[in-house]
Amino acid sequence: MAIIKKNVTFRKNKKSKMLFLFLALSFFLWILIKLSNEYTDVVQFQVDFVNLPKGKMQKEKSTRLNVTVKTFGFNLIKYHLNKRKLAVDLKEIKHKKGMQYYQLSNELLPQLQEQISSEIEVIDIHPDTLYFNLAIKKSKEVPIVSDIEIQYKSGYNLLDNLKLEPSFVTISGTQKSIDSIKEVKTKHEVLEEVTSLIKLTVPLETTALVTYSNAEVLITGKVEKITEVKLKLPFTIVNLPDDYSISTIPDQVDVIFLVGVSDYKTINQNDFKIRCDYNKSVKEGLNYLIPKVVSKPSKVSKVKIVPSKIEYFIKK
Repeated sequence: MAIIKKNVTFRKNKKSKMLFLFLALSFFLWILIKLSNEYTDVVQFQVDFVNLPKGKMQKEKSTRLNVTVKTFGFNLIKYHLNKRKLAVDLKEIKHKKGMQYYQLSNELLPQLQEQISSEIEVIDIHPDTLYFNLAIKKSKEVPIVSDIEIQYKSGYNLLDNLKLEPSFVTISGTQKSIDSIKEVKTKHEVLEEVTSLIKLTVPLETTALVTYSNAEVLITGKVEKITEVKLKLPFTIVNLPDDYSISTIPDQVDVIFLVGVSDYKTINQNDFKIRCDYNKSVKEGLNYLIPKVVSKPSKVSKVKIVPSKIEYFIKK
């Protein structure tokens, strides 16, 4: 009896599975038949408008159009699931008044048809007329500022300033949108354990309603094993009245700087010029001179003068 019950159960399960498989196959075939039919439907596209009147710009970067199309079900599913972006040329846009313009939608049908598959027939665009409130386009050039955080391996450092290419970017938009922009930063990046040449392309931080002549910048910098060097150097005093003589304490200063190991032997004391401006100290009411580096080799960095204040005595 137990064997008979097992056989009956097995046969019932087998029949259930066969029935389910038959229903699934039937549903699949039904779907294929339906999708192979032609349909007329409305598909939404995101549209970017180009070739606006000279000196004008659209406040919104893009908009959405409802496009009536005729095609097979397979294509409709594809366009409903994967939203496509189209470019529409507005060279034939018409002026209404002031900053208001309009474009008849049916004039755009050939453009849309060119960008959409030949298997899809573009029938209509809604709305039938597109209206635009354009703004006067303004442009200006601003510097690009690096936002790169560099963590050097011990004993290594940047030999000179980072170089940005390009170092400036042209931004365009309404007067209001670009007025407050004084510089454009790069995206924040962190570099760790740096020991060699820095060379990376970094995107710019952008804002809405503003266009940029460049979307990214190339940042380079020479990194090398460095050493700290200290030189004792004389200094000169300028703008001292002709009938004055001056004595200073000290009469020389220590110049401390960083230089790459490979360039260490090329550094010469004569490459540095240290200067104190007597007239500047008098104007600022200081009773000491401030030494400044007015000339140094391009290969050195982080130059520091010790002492930073020099006592002096005047003899007329």
